[in-house]
Amino acid sequence: SSAMSLPMISFELHPMDVHNICFVLRRNKELKGPRSIRYILRPGQPVEIAFDPWGKRLVCARSVYLGNESHEIRVWGRRRLHILERLVAQAKSFQVYLLGNGMPSFYLADLGDMTFTLGLSGWTSNNWSQSGNFDLLAPRADVDSTTKQRVFNALKERWFETPDALASQLGLDRSVVLGALSAYTQAGRAIWDLKKNVYRVRELSRDPLPLSELRFKNEREQSANAFLEQDKVTVSNHRTDGNGAFELEGTVKDRNDCTVTLQIGSDEQVVSGSCSCNFYQQNKMRQGPCEHMLALRMKHNQTSKSNLYRRLLS
Repeated sequence: SSAMSLPMISFELHPMDVHNICFVLRRNKELKGPRSIRYILRPGQPVEIAFDPWGKRLVCARSVYLGNESHEIRVWGRRRLHILERLVAQAKSFQVYLLGNGMPSFYLADLGDMTFTLGLSGWTSNNWSQSGNFDLLAPRADVDSTTKQRVFNALKERWFETPDALASQLGLDRSVVLGALSAYTQAGRAIWDLKKNVYRVRELSRDPLPLSELRFKNEREQSANAFLEQDKVTVSNHRTDGNGAFELEGTVKDRNDCTVTLQIGSDEQVVSGSCSCNFYQQNKMRQGPCEHMLALRMKHNQTSKSNLYRRLLS
């Protein structure tokens, strides 16, 4: 739900285009990666979809992209799109929302009196390759607990509201309201309604979820996030091979400066890496990446995402 409240690129797809996507996926089986589809979006042009690794293209002639900047966005987990197939006959249209490469995507089927929302996570396997992303992307305004409570109480009075209406009602800056609501979303106490563009009160559990425990999967992830917040991570080199695979080099300032390299494959899974730290020297990659590799990967993600959002919000 916190993912849904981030800036997104969106466009409409005609039901027949959704049918055609499923048709292409049914007709082809991939033996090797990348197992992604790429949405190619150009202002005023039909949405185009490329299917990797076959190089097949689908031009959605009935679905024109209305945004004002070109984007190419790769998403994974495409087999799960078959869930939409049975809605094709009933749906008036489908609205697609994309967060960015390898990030979650959302498909809203307009069924008249009802909207069906399908949310697909980014990666299914090798999850640490993108871990920590949402914490980095969510509105970062640090809000004191009194203000947070004021925002939440105002939302509770109305049950649902736009961030702008709450900001003007409470005399607060929009970024403060978003920071507060983002915290409540992560805590499972509010949700973002993509269809109506409002926050809704929805307590998912009787007791608030323990955010500090939910936020990271393990201590390495927590350390990686700390390196990032303290600005101790530098990406010095980024090489790409044109097929989606790339290599990162950089340093992380720990007790000693750590020299880190990472090779990311065409499906964005981590293929190999190295670090001058103790954890890597003892375990190599047998226990997954060290905190310095995670930090380097997160820094790279953060940079590419903030560039995308700067373009989206400008």
